[in-house]
Formats: sequence, structure tokens, C-alpha cells
Amino acid sequence: MLSSDIYVDEPLDKIASDWDFLDEHVIRKFSGFRPEGDNIYGIRAIAHDSTAQLGEKGKGSTDLVKTRKNFEIGPKGVVEVARTPFNIHVTLAGTPHHTQFMFGYWHINDKDEIIIPLPPSGNQPAHLLIIMGHPNGNETDRMAWYCPTCNNLIFMREYVTGTWGFRGFWPWEREVLAEFNGNPKLRTCGECGTVHPLGYSGFAHHDTAEERDARRLW
Repeated sequence: MLSSDIYVDEPLDKIASDWDFLDEHVIRKFSGFRPEGDNIYGIRAIAHDSTAQLGEKGKGSTDLVKTRKNFEIGPKGVVEVARTPFNIHVTLAGTPHHTQFMFGYWHINDKDEIIIPLPPSGNQPAHLLIIMGHPNGNETDRMAWYCPTCNNLIFMREYVTGTWGFRGFWPWEREVLAEFNGNPKLRTCGECGTVHPLGYSGFAHHDTAEERDARRLW
């Protein structure tokens, strides 16, 4: 595939003179990630500066910026990963990764994930540009929860993205969250007994009141 079209809802005469890939009319097309050719693209606006704003109506595509941290699990355990504007970071396939306040689980995918932080510009907020290869065949995306006390794997579910297609990921995410959040036994570590906080979606507007509280927590 040599090219792909991006469609917006505004008439062309209103945007042609000031086309901007990060314009709100374009970015909403990618806030839930969009398969294009051999890759999947996502853009997240970063506008909040306090956890009090998380989950507010109309702010489902934004997330915390000043206190949010990014983590990965590797050979040395849980490590914090810096997000420096214009510095490209690659999360290698198979690496559990979690971003505070953005999605309430550890995401594990079978493709490398390229993350490019973009700083604020003018009246625009900062953004994260995320690019990953589209899974093929039996390649998967997984949602996992690890014990915050001893790092033991508590619970995990797998979505065969290469077979089922990426567009089904978000409904599946909600199903897994309902399963995990609805059963305290699934959230309890079998090694040390720690009960994990509730999980939450990549979209804050899906949060229940309890999930919104969990988003503010971790």
C-alpha cells in the first residue's frame, strides 16, 4: 500500500489553507489508534495538569502531563521511561508497558512500538505520536496486571489482533476490564495477597465512577 486517505468532517475550504496533522479535526481520527497500511497510528493530546481533571466530559483523549510517569518491565524489573520531546523511544515487542492515568493495565504487544513526544506549540497542547506495526497471523495484544508489591503476574488476557483485526480491540478491552474489575479474586496476588486497584480504559469517557477514582490513583 503506497498511500492512504485521511478523511475529516469539515468542508475542505475551511481547512485547506491551514492543514495541520495535529488539528483537533484530524487528531480525533487517531485518538483510538487507526490502522493505515502496514502500521497502526495513534495521537494523544496531553492537556491535563492535575488528576482532578481526569475523566471530565469531553476530555477522553487527553491525559495527565506534569506528574504522569511511563513504565516498562524488563530484566531489571519495573523501570521508569522518560518522555523527552522529539526523542524517539522504542518499546520492543513483548515488553509490558504502562502509562499512568492513560490506561489502567500493562499493555504487551507483539510488534515494536515507536513513541515520539511532541512539545506544546502556540495554543496547542503537547502530543504523543505512537506508531506500531500491524500484527499479522497469530500476533497478539495483551492486557496484564502485575502485583504492585512483588511484581507477580496477577491476571492477563490475550487478543489475537493479527486474526481478529485491531478495530475489535477496544470493545474487547472493555470486556476484560469488566471481568478484572468485577472479581476481587482476579485482582488478588497469589504470592503476597495484595489486592490490585481497578483497571481502566484508554478512553477516560468510558470510566465508571470507581474506574475514575482508580485512574487518579495509578
